[in-house]
Amino acid sequence: MIPDDNEEQRIIRIARALCRSARIDPDAAVDERTRPLLPAAHRADTELRSAWMAFRDSARAFAALHPREIVRSL
Repeated sequence: MIPDDNEEQRIIRIARALCRSARIDPDAAVDERTRPLLPAAHRADTELRSAWMAFRDSARAFAALHPREIVRSL
């Protein structure tokens, strides 16, 4: 079994990749221009410091649905 820290790093890599695929800079601050593009736009500003954080739930779902070999390169 993979330690939780490695799993969290994997989720972060996937979330950042999903953010880039939406043509959003993963490190950009969430503002009124990017908020409508984010899947977690309903969250409070304090939770979303960087745009990639809005993709965490999608990243977890993606990782759960796809074999580790496919997700490993992300």
